[in-house]
Amino acid sequence: MVYRMLQMTSFGPEEQDYGIMSLCDDGTYTATYPLHDGPSKQKDGVANDRQKLRSDWSSFRRMFTYQPINIVRRYFGGMIGFYYAWLGVYISMLVPAAIVGLLCFLYGIVSLQSFEPANEICDEKNEQLFYMCPQCDRHCSFWSLRTSCYFAQVSHLFDNEATVFFSVFMSVWATLFLEYWKRVQVRLGYEWGVHNFIDEYELPRPQFIFSVRTKRKNPVTDKLEPYVPSMTRIKRIMGSLGVIFFMGCVVVASIAGIVAYRASVLAVLYANSNNDVRQNAKLMTSFSAAIINLVFIKILSFVYVKLAVMLTDWENPRTKSEYQNLLTFKMYVFEFVNTYSSLFYIAFFKSSLLIGNPTKYHRMNDRRVEGCDPSGCLTDLCIQLAVIMIGKQIFSFVLEFFYPSAVRSWNKWWYKPSDENRKLPQWESDYLLNPEPDFRMFYEYLEMVIQFGFVTMFVASFPLAPLFALINNIFELRADATNFAVNFRRPVAGEVKNIGIWFRILEILTKISVLVNSFVIAFTTDFVPRLVYIFGYSEDGTLKGYVNNSLSYINITDLEPSAMPLNRFKHLNYTKPYCRFKDYLEASPSYRYSKQFFHVTLARVVFVLMFQYVVFLVKDLLAWLVPDIPKSLLVKIKRENHVARLCLQKSEVQATQEISLNCTPYQSCESLNLAENVRNSIV
Repeated sequence: MVYRMLQMTSFGPEEQDYGIMSLCDDGTYTATYPLHDGPSKQKDGVANDRQKLRSDWSSFRRMFTYQPINIVRRYFGGMIGFYYAWLGVYISMLVPAAIVGLLCFLYGIVSLQSFEPANEICDEKNEQLFYMCPQCDRHCSFWSLRTSCYFAQVSHLFDNEATVFFSVFMSVWATLFLEYWKRVQVRLGYEWGVHNFIDEYELPRPQFIFSVRTKRKNPVTDKLEPYVPSMTRIKRIMGSLGVIFFMGCVVVASIAGIVAYRASVLAVLYANSNNDVRQNAKLMTSFSAAIINLVFIKILSFVYVKLAVMLTDWENPRTKSEYQNLLTFKMYVFEFVNTYSSLFYIAFFKSSLLIGNPTKYHRMNDRRVEGCDPSGCLTDLCIQLAVIMIGKQIFSFVLEFFYPSAVRSWNKWWYKPSDENRKLPQWESDYLLNPEPDFRMFYEYLEMVIQFGFVTMFVASFPLAPLFALINNIFELRADATNFAVNFRRPVAGEVKNIGIWFRILEILTKISVLVNSFVIAFTTDFVPRLVYIFGYSEDGTLKGYVNNSLSYINITDLEPSAMPLNRFKHLNYTKPYCRFKDYLEASPSYRYSKQFFHVTLARVVFVLMFQYVVFLVKDLLAWLVPDIPKSLLVKIKRENHVARLCLQKSEVQATQEISLNCTPYQSCESLNLAENVRNSIV
């Protein structure tokens, strides 16, 4: 209430001369903040909520204990309380997901020795059988698939039968997580007295009140209030969408640059005389490209944050919740494109349909676009996801925890009073802490929701993602708790009844994850082609001979002139009149798609449809079976509403009787009629 008064007070004749923050911006005041209850700790026990949070919540020694969530809410407000309640549920639900993902990864390790395709690639007897076409123009010579032995073994760790099971498991897991959070959210809202919190009566933002000149009568309050015409709002929203689209194009341009980088570096590494460099060219290129992409992601995010705030201020939404929702939409759409675009490219745009094959390669600026290894694109996808996900987490942890801790320690040492016995007043002690960042809770949610996308959308390529997310979040929670309780000034409390628009975003992500995982398994992994081979082309119903079956032939004389190596015998002591590549094509001279290609394509489409049908059916069934409100809590809410109606009826009867006694035969009893009208309108 005090902060609202400070925001609404004018101090000058100009329109922008209002609010305590304006006075802070022009240097009249250096800071404004609520005070902490006292020091973060003291020698003789715990004296207040801050010290209790310091000992029971923000300590790394309490990593495996439950949070005192009611104290968090009481001290910091409902907005922060709901976030940490949600984060606690998310961490607890990650435990079974991490265990199952680790078991799937271990299954890949255990089954590696018996995996026939990898054994065939690594077998020395097949070295001349798998005489492969050059992987780049001119500088790459013909090569033996046996040099990809290590790559094929690594691919099996992530591309195995357990991948499909884990994808289905994570889709069901996401549904159970959201359904469970619904119940926790309602229970906390009831306990904290915000279950019936009414959003319609939210007060306008001070920036909106002082900047909007046009007014109209509010149909709810029946008072004149500032108003922005619908056409003006639409124009501003369309302008913002145009900027978002432009920034999305910038992200796509950065991905195109990464693609060009991969093609150039791969050609240089393959042309190297060192055999070890040539054999690891794919891995070296993938890791370096992923790191460069991570740098681009962080730079573009930094630029777009400033732009998104400027656009939202320009749109000038009426209430704080509308402002946060618009900013959330802009930021998340951009972060979604910025973070996941490279993953979508590797998963779906590096196939032979878009890259081409030795009969006709597709090029960009006269450079051949890099394709996947014959073992598949899943390893590239896994490397890209692991580098971005783990790299972002490490960078964020260092920036969000170690830097504020260092600033607090420096301020405490630099401004230490000359008299060591003098105790600083609380306002001065809090002034030495880090200032509360703008939109802090928004960034906390954004970081976790982006991580949720890694855990659910591309989990088919990286089953260890839930494990790394769990480890990060256990430390992240305590680090953020230390920031709130120790390193930063106390934030202004805000009351909410749930996590807001973020829940809707999580629901959309769970649906998108089903679609993405189905297409990743069908079109990025070799799961479906292997099934088609086992049931339609294998002589003994096993994967024996699968690698040879999946490789097509092309006469060397039919290669594109630019695809011919400058030194075709550079790395091999033998030569063939043909070379091989991964695709299903008929033999020379037609090189048309074979019958097996259409069988595999049909099987992939059928798998996508069946996967989505089964998973969505299970998800919807679980959502229907699990009630949003626990039965015991529903009874309490109904009982409370019933008692409230009885009290209202009793007070109305008493008021009507009192008014009736005050009426005389010579009066019209207008007050009695008014009371009756009020009662009817309430009913």
